[in-house]
Amino acid sequence: MKKLITLTVMILVISGIFTSLQALTASEILDKVDANMVASSMKFSAELKISISGSVRTKEFEGYTKGEDKAYMEFTSPSRDKGTRFLKLADEFWMYLPNVGKAVKIAGHAMRGSLMGSDFSYEDAVSNEELTDNYDAVLSGEEMIGDKNCYVLTLSLKEGAEGSYFTQKLWVGKESFIPIKSEYYSRSGKLMKDVQILEWKRVSGKNYPTRIKMENKLRKNTWSEFVITNIQIGVSIPANVFTKGYLER
Repeated sequence: MKKLITLTVMILVISGIFTSLQALTASEILDKVDANMVASSMKFSAELKISISGSVRTKEFEGYTKGEDKAYMEFTSPSRDKGTRFLKLADEFWMYLPNVGKAVKIAGHAMRGSLMGSDFSYEDAVSNEELTDNYDAVLSGEEMIGDKNCYVLTLSLKEGAEGSYFTQKLWVGKESFIPIKSEYYSRSGKLMKDVQILEWKRVSGKNYPTRIKMENKLRKNTWSEFVITNIQIGVSIPANVFTKGYLER
């Protein structure tokens, strides 16, 4: 009996050590999220669905990204939005409106404005930065979101960093390492936005989001969705795409 008890204790101890060795830290989880969410280059087609008081409008656009510093988007429908274009070059963000005929720079607080009337801001739309660059992470526990078992991470903006939100709370799928649900908070602790990744697909070795729903908690009776209809990751993109000349062509 003593031998049986001793053996049982040893098994429990070894099991506990093994579990401890296998456990991921908050930083490791965030690294895996970044590995999925950030692409070296990308070409895509997408829809932007905007719901206001139950009325849903759909806009179509296409775009490119390269690294963290370059992004381009061009709206193709409906007709009133066709030809509206956006360009990110490092810390500069430009918008081209066909009826104006030239690029206009969007800067500072204006970057937090609504993209095409949606709940997404300009910053949300062009962000391709790794969270580990701007945020410190703490593993708060584990929770279920629907049928998905998730790590719960609390992210705090690093001193001197320029992230869009002071605090973020992420529910990261333990199998997908996708932030299935996210909450974005202001410096005062006010909930600003609620984000859900409703669909994703395996693309070039990444679990990449293809349907993202956002609710801006500072607005009433609205929600917006990005739905990617076609995507290529790791593709070669002509250098002239990321120029003001291409934006104003």
